[in-house]
Amino acid sequence: MKLHVVYDKNGDILGAVHLGSSPIRVRPTVDENAGHRAADVHVPAEYQHYDLASVCHRLRVDVGAKFPDLRAKD
Repeated sequence: MKLHVVYDKNGDILGAVHLGSSPIRVRPTVDENAGHRAADVHVPAEYQHYDLASVCHRLRVDVGAKFPDLRAKD
């Protein structure tokens, strides 16, 4: 599963949408003044069976990585 996510400086996911075979008409928007960023990321295999809300609650974006990636919250 691949997601488009908007996240804050700590990597907390603020908004997300599935990227897939269906056309996406709406994506969460970035508030650059608040330090938000956006990225397209893959959900790790062990979280593939979770729904979107659970993925956002359990994972965060690894902001220290060279490329944005999802990691479990500590």
